[in-house]
Amino acid sequence: MATGADSSAAARTARLLFCVSALGEIGVGVLVLLFPQILAFLMAASLDPAALLVARMLGSAALALGVMWWVSRREPVVQLLSRYLAGYLIYNLGMGVLFVFCAIAASEPVVPWIVAIGHLLLGVGFGAAVLAAGRVPGSEAAGQ
Repeated sequence: MATGADSSAAARTARLLFCVSALGEIGVGVLVLLFPQILAFLMAASLDPAALLVARMLGSAALALGVMWWVSRREPVVQLLSRYLAGYLIYNLGMGVLFVFCAIAASEPVVPWIVAIGHLLLGVGFGAAVLAAGRVPGSEAAGQ
């Protein structure tokens, strides 16, 4: 059950996006660790042997990020935002921009565009939910 600080629709939306992202990153991380060629599909590019190692490293990082987000999902929204907002936004907006560049350069850009738009929507949606909830870390509302 939501506490008073967690009861606004915007706070619930931010938490939902956070949880969906956690599960998505766990899934992608595991798949890329086991089958690094999936990254080649997502990027519409080929991977040489060195890139396969880097793909597995990315899978490991995505898995770690997803597990960290999942474990922390039940924290009060104020604490969740103060700890993870900047990293969440940098990650999702950064991945979105990187996949936009990948899509522009790809001969078959559909999948990279889907990944780019998904990350950008998660970043923008989470940021908008945070602003709507009035719980921007460092503001007076975050301390209440």
